[in-house]
Amino acid sequence: MPRGLSRSNSQHALTVLATTTVVFFVIFALYWARAIFIPLALAIFLTFVLSPLVLALQRRGLGRVPSVVVVVTAALLTFGVVGLVVGRQVIELTRTLPDHADRIREKVATMKSWVSANQDSRFAQLVNEVYDTLAGGPPKDGPAASAADPGKPPMVIVESSPSWVVRAQGFLSPAAEAVGQAAFTLILVVFMLLKREDLRNRMIRLLGQGRVTTTTKAVDETSRRISRYLLVQFLLNALFGIVITMGLLVIGLQYAPLWGFVAFLMRYVPYIGTWIGVIPPALFAFAVTDGWWTTIAVLALFLGLEALSNNFIEPLLYGSSLGLSEVAQLVATAFWAFLWGPVGLILAWPLTTCLLVLGKYVHGWRFLSVLLGDEPVLAPRVAFYQRLAARDQDEAAEIVEKELASRSPEKVFDDLLVPTLHQARRDARAGELSETDLSFITASVREIAEEVAEFKKDDAGAPAGAAAADRARVLAVPAKDEVDHAAVEFFARLLDPSLWEVEVSPANTLTSELLERIATEKPAAVVIGAIPPGALTHTRYLCKRMRQRFPELKLVVGRWDGSEQDGPTWQQLRDAGADQVDATLEGTRAYLSAWRAVFSAGPTNTHSDGLGKPDSDRAIGTVRA
Repeated sequence: MPRGLSRSNSQHALTVLATTTVVFFVIFALYWARAIFIPLALAIFLTFVLSPLVLALQRRGLGRVPSVVVVVTAALLTFGVVGLVVGRQVIELTRTLPDHADRIREKVATMKSWVSANQDSRFAQLVNEVYDTLAGGPPKDGPAASAADPGKPPMVIVESSPSWVVRAQGFLSPAAEAVGQAAFTLILVVFMLLKREDLRNRMIRLLGQGRVTTTTKAVDETSRRISRYLLVQFLLNALFGIVITMGLLVIGLQYAPLWGFVAFLMRYVPYIGTWIGVIPPALFAFAVTDGWWTTIAVLALFLGLEALSNNFIEPLLYGSSLGLSEVAQLVATAFWAFLWGPVGLILAWPLTTCLLVLGKYVHGWRFLSVLLGDEPVLAPRVAFYQRLAARDQDEAAEIVEKELASRSPEKVFDDLLVPTLHQARRDARAGELSETDLSFITASVREIAEEVAEFKKDDAGAPAGAAAADRARVLAVPAKDEVDHAAVEFFARLLDPSLWEVEVSPANTLTSELLERIATEKPAAVVIGAIPPGALTHTRYLCKRMRQRFPELKLVVGRWDGSEQDGPTWQQLRDAGADQVDATLEGTRAYLSAWRAVFSAGPTNTHSDGLGKPDSDRAIGTVRA
């Protein structure tokens, strides 16, 4: 192995190892120090939500400090009122739920009778056992079992109650931790709102790496977009919870504010949050109400409001999304919920959005943009070739269909099909594709090209039609093999059959046979298709032989891959006798179209057959002009 390649592989392995170690350490730190990171994440989230309100007050003449005080005070009052209402609802629910025990047993018994209709099945027996356990049936071991067996001494269970000190510690410790985190979060929010510009400048200094202007624009744009998006999301979720609360009050379901608050929180969980939020009120309605009307009304309220929000309100308010993919949202939700529990569940989407934006604007974190974003990571031409290399012609055809929805067939030929032939030939020459794979890709591209050509006909409509004598004759010649033959077929399909009479020569035709065909058919132009890399020597040989025998023949060479530019290769082809060299099918077609009037002005055979004088000196002079 070359020494440079070995060193490159070693450096790559060290980079991967270092990256893996850093990621593992970061995840461990996020979990171990969650008591610090959770308030920090909550503070960042609330800062993004409250910043637009602070800026709005500042634009109306209120100072920075008064604006922050007003906004934070209003947020605290709102949070306090909501917390008080929800807390009272929870306490009331836990106090009154046992009053519905008889109705709950009746509903459970009804469900048991539906499920275990066939008493002989094992599933029915399992349901009966579970029901007996939930209903408080006598246990197998215990006082009842001792009474059934008088010879067995009774079991005495001695329970020791914990001291009041232990009970106080068990209550005060979590409460003190929650209060401490809430206070820390509040202080962070206040200082982040007051020192917003200072924090922004520090981020620019940290991430700019000499590109201050670009980083400044990126940070400002990102801050505005995320702030607006999270504020709109917060208001929409709050509105969703309020409408749910009002709807449940109209339906007559108890504890409507509690179910509305649950719906508000669950809307932060992408895709499945509303479905989770509907479970508690639906189960409560099923358990404590008579009949089915209330349960059905609750489900209809949630599902109808969710459909209205997803299809009409959210697209109108959100506009263009921030670019998170669906899979990334779900995986991120599970990841943050695993690290930070319920708080991570709520903050999963905002935190993942911040990571995505970081990946878009910071070079060292670009992998986050690839992993989390919804933008295609493969260009259409790369994805098309990749599916053909995997022998998945169906998905490759779907890619072409999507491109045809927004691009013309001519662009699809030049930007997808021809570059695929170029890539396949290059990989075959490098030994990365076998001859069988190359044949499969070529044949698949030719089949798909037929569908693109049919789409072109349907899009253009039926041609008016022209007499055969008015059409200019063109001979399309593949330079070497089936890859070039597929390319010249593409070109033939692009020419309007009402204006051009195109003949495609078979691949691997002998040069002598090709010259005889030109002498017999007398085309107005010959187009040689040569997909790079390769075929240059044989193309130059064809140009020289054709130019020697037919000096007045219009000779065009297509090096169709879209990447080559006018340079030494093209100059060699011109020196060999080519009148024109193009890098795209569209360029070759445009060149012939410019000569269309000249071809139609004189007889079809506007060149010498190589054995005597030209058939028409007037036509030859016109063409050479």
